[in-house]
Amino acid sequence: MHEAISALRHDGFQLVVIELEFDESRMLELLQYVRSLPAYREVPVVCVHAEQLNLSEAAMKNIDVAVKALGGMAFLDLGDGAINYSHDCSVLGHAAAASGLAS
Repeated sequence: MHEAISALRHDGFQLVVIELEFDESRMLELLQYVRSLPAYREVPVVCVHAEQLNLSEAAMKNIDVAVKALGGMAFLDLGDGAINYSHDCSVLGHAAAASGLAS
């Protein structure tokens, strides 16, 4: 967590991606921290899940609601077999456009 906080303070990221398993599942804590920094209030944040965990659809939906309530754009399940290409590409396209990374 310390390294991520240090990087956020010193680097001007245009897009932040946080994995569910970040630093012992502290994704939501880091998201709150990102949103507390004035320089990152408008920076898109996408949270992702890429591990082979057996989370129920209800659990995934609850995490998505929590991410959005804390100011994230979305929570994407990028685990094997769970990718919803149309939805995920749309979210990532919006994130890239909002960050100024899209050409």
